[in-house]
Amino acid sequence: MKRVKLDNTDLLKKFQFELTLKIGKKISQKELLEKCVEFTYNRLEDFLFEILEKPQITDELIAKIRQNIIDAPLQHLERSDDELL
Repeated sequence: MKRVKLDNTDLLKKFQFELTLKIGKKISQKELLEKCVEFTYNRLEDFLFEILEKPQITDELIAKIRQNIIDAPLQHLERSDDELL
């Protein structure tokens, strides 16, 4: 098995410590990581939703959008906006 190097081992140790307090027994880092991978795999859609970058709606972005709004009459009054799109 290949070894994995973690950048944030302090967080893993803290997580391990918190679980030890909550479940009353020590869980190895290997077992903890295996359970995390299994848990995440079983909830893949939730995980993907969580890690996807979501655009931040800032006041600056809202101002840019408002500046780009064109107040023009519809060219095809007989067709709905949905049909035109």
